[in-house]
Amino acid sequence: MLPRSRTPVAPAGEPSDRVVRARLVAACRRLDSRGLIAGAEGNLSARLRGGKIAITPSGMRKADVRERDLLTISADGKLSAGQRRGARPSSEMPMHLAIYAARPDVRAVVHAHPRAATGFAVAGKTLPRGVLAELDDVLGDVPLAPFRRPGSGQLGFAVAQALGQANVALLARHGAVAVGSSVDAALNLMESLEQAARIVLAAHILHGVIDD
Repeated sequence: MLPRSRTPVAPAGEPSDRVVRARLVAACRRLDSRGLIAGAEGNLSARLRGGKIAITPSGMRKADVRERDLLTISADGKLSAGQRRGARPSSEMPMHLAIYAARPDVRAVVHAHPRAATGFAVAGKTLPRGVLAELDDVLGDVPLAPFRRPGSGQLGFAVAQALGQANVALLARHGAVAVGSSVDAALNLMESLEQAARIVLAAHILHGVIDD
């Protein structure tokens, strides 16, 4: 059972809400430009001061997201007043909320569909330890969360459980998630995950480093 959500205390020197929103927008563009998402795929969020969360809107191409498009929600998913009419939070909001509830240390969540890493997830495999130094040192364990319907509370629960204290995870038949102490930290891990997946896949083609 996941722990109840509790309002985290913002660390000393925590950036302002405006800075956090700007970093989310920059991360959206970076995910798109690096081919880690396509179309309206992917979703990002970050904790704000006072226990609120900024999250990307549903159905919007991330390269087009601006600060005014980000939505503000409470820890239980309720929209704050003053949001743009008709805007809805990402359909994967339950996953973001479940991760925040389970991990008070996490201040940002990035969900994307990087090609090689998602290929591992579709194949029901994770990245093996002990074959790539950077994988072990930077990413650590890369658990595989079991398949649950996208956008469901069951998926949120499964991902939060699979993550445990890890900072990256693959989602069976779906994609990947990275968490961190900041938007930039989570984004860097997502990029490192995809880089590691490509290298391990190439090594497997050349020399068979992945167990059947």
